[in-house]
Amino acid sequence: MSDTALSVRLKHRVGALALDVAFETTRPWTVLFGPSGSGKTTVLRAVAGFVTPDEGRIVIDGETVFDSSASQSMPTHLRPMRSAAQAARLFPHKTVLKNILYGCTRSSGEKDAREIADQAMAAFQLLRLGDRMPRDLSGGEAQRVSVCRALVSASACDGAKRPLLLLDEPLTGLDAVMRDEILVELVRWTEQWNIPVLSVTHSIGETFQLKANVLKIEGGRIVDQGQARTVLARERDRLLAQIT
Repeated sequence: MSDTALSVRLKHRVGALALDVAFETTRPWTVLFGPSGSGKTTVLRAVAGFVTPDEGRIVIDGETVFDSSASQSMPTHLRPMRSAAQAARLFPHKTVLKNILYGCTRSSGEKDAREIADQAMAAFQLLRLGDRMPRDLSGGEAQRVSVCRALVSASACDGAKRPLLLLDEPLTGLDAVMRDEILVELVRWTEQWNIPVLSVTHSIGETFQLKANVLKIEGGRIVDQGQARTVLARERDRLLAQIT
């Protein structure tokens, strides 16, 4: 398995924003950090296939999923990735358990997939909600189900390769205590299953808690990258000054 989980080179215009980025990520976790409107979510959506860049090339774990020079664009459902966004897009006619199992039973034995789902639901405090329908969930519960589904689907895939996990601030609706608890479980789970992650956030605290490699984006450009303590030193000092 290649050490490089994701390679991105793309240019894309969104309104007044001219996105022009090039970067590579390695396992286990990379955070795309920047203010609203900086282009971070557009990058994530381009990797997922929800946005077609004006030009560039995207490679996930050695597999080219987009190449403008070759007029190549792999459909979203075929790309080796899973995703969870700010809005929990659950199937309204399926229970929580069936939502979580969706997309993994065909690529893994049903018993194995159910076992993985039970473990994930326990980790994300969802076991008691397995028989509920999405309409009966709170916003925070639905968000946890969405993240859990992406993790289980990635973990239950056959073979040595694990799909890239794309997270677009899916914990935004949770209270601080629950968010911190879920974040700990997310890190533990992705490390245990060797799942590479690219996540988007504008939260300094969350970025430091992840201890991930950071790509700092401003105005559609990557302006710095490295460990959070170095890349976000000014932001951290400014936040601490406001607190004190």
